[in-house]
This record gives sequence, structure tokens and C-alpha cells, in this order.
Amino acid sequence: MQQQQALQVEQANVQIANQYSQQRRQVTMEREQLMRKYEIDRLGYKRDLQTAADQKKFNGEAANAIYKQEQIKIQEAKKKAAFAQQTALAKSIGARGSILAAGRTGQSIGLLVNDAERQSGFEQAQADATLDSQIQMATIGMDQAFLQNQNADQKADNNVGFDPQLPYMPSMPGIPNFIDPFRNAQPA
Repeated sequence: MQQQQALQVEQANVQIANQYSQQRRQVTMEREQLMRKYEIDRLGYKRDLQTAADQKKFNGEAANAIYKQEQIKIQEAKKKAAFAQQTALAKSIGARGSILAAGRTGQSIGLLVNDAERQSGFEQAQADATLDSQIQMATIGMDQAFLQNQNADQKADNNVGFDPQLPYMPSMPGIPNFIDPFRNAQPA
């Protein structure tokens, strides 16, 4: 009878040990799967971050190119305005000189000289107004480039996935309680 009971206890302990080993393997496999998924997610997140950083760099370069173009337009407009003012001044000087060289006298000569200066003033005012308008247009172009850059940067940031956190790991099963073969043993 004791042998049969000892055999039953041994079989029960083997079954407990097998269940424990099986549970341990299952938990270990689940942990490995969670860690593999975490590593894949982490790699994807890093890739997304790098892609966003690259895109933002390209966005900044594109915005800088537009800024340069608009600044060149402003410089060209300033040069054009300066030449227009110089031309107007030269015309004014030439017109006054022609009027004075004609040998006229009287009040009408003063009016003619004033009219030449007035015409020069109008041409300079027109050149200044054109310059101001071109500066405003270039400034608007730079503002639009800035806003487009900000929008493109935001889109790049929005394409970055979530930052994966370390997963919750299931705990390993506790050490099994084996059946003590001597617990219920009867004295012989």
C-alpha cells in the first residue's frame, strides 16, 4: 500500500513539475514576444524620428532658398529705385539747365524750373512707392515661406508614431508546492 501511495505521490509531483515547466516556458515565450515587439516598435519610432528630422532639415533648406530669393528681389528693387532716382535727378538738372540756358527772363522761368523739380519729385516718389511695394511683396513671400515651413514641420512631426514604453512583463510562476511523501505516512 505504501508503495502505491509513494507511486501516486511521485506521479503527482512529476505532474506538478511538468505543469510548472510548461507555465514557465509559456511565460518565457510571452516575455520574449513582448520584448521582440517592443524592439520592433522602438526601431520604428527611431526611424520615424530620423525621417521627421530629415524632412524638417529639407523644409528649412527650402524656406531658406525662398528667403534668399525674396532678399535678392529686395536688393534688385533697391538698385532699380536708386537708378530711377538718379535718372530723375539727372533729368531735373538737365531740364533746369536747359531752361536757364535758353536765356529767358521773368517769373515764368522760375515756374518752369519749379515744374522740372516737381516732375523729378514725382519720379522719385514713384520709385520709392514701387520699392516699398516690392519690399512688402517680398516680406509677404518670406512670411508665407515661414508658415509653409512650420506647416511642413508639423506634418513631419505628426508622422512620428508613439514612443513605445517597456511592456509589462508577466511574472514567472511561483515555485511549485510538491507533495511531501512523508506527510501522511503511517508508522510501520
